[in-house]
Amino acid sequence: GYLPMHQEGAIILGTGGDNSNSDVGDFFEGVMTAGYPTDAADNAVQANITSVGYSMSSGTTGATGTIVAGDDSAKCADNNNASATNGNKVQMWDCDGNTAAQDWTVNSNGTLTIDGGCMDITGASSANGTLIEWWPCNGGANQQWTASGGELVNPATGKCLDDPASNTTNGTQLILYTCNGGANQKWTLP
Repeated sequence: GYLPMHQEGAIILGTGGDNSNSDVGDFFEGVMTAGYPTDAADNAVQANITSVGYSMSSGTTGATGTIVAGDDSAKCADNNNASATNGNKVQMWDCDGNTAAQDWTVNSNGTLTIDGGCMDITGASSANGTLIEWWPCNGGANQQWTASGGELVNPATGKCLDDPASNTTNGTQLILYTCNGGANQKWTLP
């Protein structure tokens, strides 16, 4: 029968549909408590998860494809004119099948790459409104992204990839902004 608060923890390893070990699996971090956990325990678990800086938790590592906007599913993150020019803007654009400008690769090191470079926070700034650009990959913390709850979070700043003011007009440059759960901060990875 049903026993409230009688749950047992588990780690689910990657098992493919053919019972092979070829699936990515899931990992859930938590804490075992007797009774309901305190707010302090909940906050400590969340702080621990955030501090570890896990890599992409949704989307398949190594997958290549579009990063679709949550505030308009007809819009994608786009490397303007597929240009491999330092500082080229990463923008909102119609999901138009332009693979050179819209096929991002989700990498196991936390980077999102396209045209030989990375999605980058300009000047490694943590200020709200900092522009997102294309830049050669350099291993900087400003080029790291973690998928969490549909948001793309930069672990170094704790801030999200954002479509400013939900402006889905083609050419709107994406920014870094405090995570707020809005649809303009939700993204679907390849």
